[in-house]
Amino acid sequence: MSNYKRVGIDCRMINESGIGRYIENLITNLNHIDNKTSYFLFVLNKENFKLKLNSNFELVPANFSWHGFSEQINFLKLLNTYKLDLYHSPHPNMPYFYFRDFIITVHDLTMLKFKTGRASTYTYPLYFLKWVVFKLMLTFAIKRAKKVITVSNFVKNQILEEFKLTQDKVKVIYNGVSDSITKEISQETQNIVIKKFNLTKPFLFYVGNAYPHKNLERLIMAFELFNRDEKYQLFLGGKVDFFYQRLMKDYANLKNVNFGGYLTDAEISTLYLNCEAFVYPSISEGFGIQIIEALKVGAKVTCSNNSSFPEIAGKHAFYFNPFEIQDIKKTFEVILSLPKNHPTEELKIHLEKFNWKDSAQSHYEVYQKN
Repeated sequence: MSNYKRVGIDCRMINESGIGRYIENLITNLNHIDNKTSYFLFVLNKENFKLKLNSNFELVPANFSWHGFSEQINFLKLLNTYKLDLYHSPHPNMPYFYFRDFIITVHDLTMLKFKTGRASTYTYPLYFLKWVVFKLMLTFAIKRAKKVITVSNFVKNQILEEFKLTQDKVKVIYNGVSDSITKEISQETQNIVIKKFNLTKPFLFYVGNAYPHKNLERLIMAFELFNRDEKYQLFLGGKVDFFYQRLMKDYANLKNVNFGGYLTDAEISTLYLNCEAFVYPSISEGFGIQIIEALKVGAKVTCSNNSSFPEIAGKHAFYFNPFEIQDIKKTFEVILSLPKNHPTEELKIHLEKFNWKDSAQSHYEVYQKN
């Protein structure tokens, strides 16, 4: 295929956590490596789009919420207007009646594999109906896509098993780490951050959302068992939504558990730099970008021994059974008895696998072949 294809990319979620970072870094690096393909970026609001892009990138207003009727009807009409050679949805929420060529990115199968009413703000009957619709739409998208991109071999194997696809239908492209997550944070900035969050003791750190599969309740219970002499703090960072509000209410009486709310990249970097260990207790994760961020900055990492984590962290993390509170507690005892990490050549080689430039190059190659 020619380099002069018309490729559309859904960027409506660029300001969301997680997937937004994926979209932003993909577009930023495509802008550096490809000045020939005509890209049409579908955005909620052109005025709020921050990236400065070359002339082969065109912003298209698409103020339609995802997972709704407007996506199925109005967004579909808009997509058809542009007669794209290829459309990339960075999430498997596709208009059902879109019949031109498309690829999708599936970051994980958590919602499919872990059906629980606690994972939703809806009543259980409504949640179950939403889950059924999600499964149908996911199946449609995966079966009809020209290619399925995913972020780890763990998720690829789940997709192959669940949907009975051939190996070549699914392409693994690892995520990278943003340059804004860095060791190069001034001591003055670090002092301001530590003071802002009232971190007066050595602390364990988690950053991410508080969905039930993130397993933060067991993390807090394990920390409380471990911290009976109250020498440590547990700091949890992430945008305060319904799930964090519920967690904050349930554990409001724990004086050594701190909730930080939304964190900037400078704050996240500072907390990686200063924590005793970064903790990731999730019971289902497609990638776990925070693990790579923490290792890059030099933090010790302890995380669940299931899902994608052993693939992503390799031998550079301490693992626990996320369902066993006592096992989480014992891992805290081990990791906190060890000195701070010193980057090794082996770790540097491991981290080289995770960079956004290579990720964007691999996406570009998928676009040109499909």
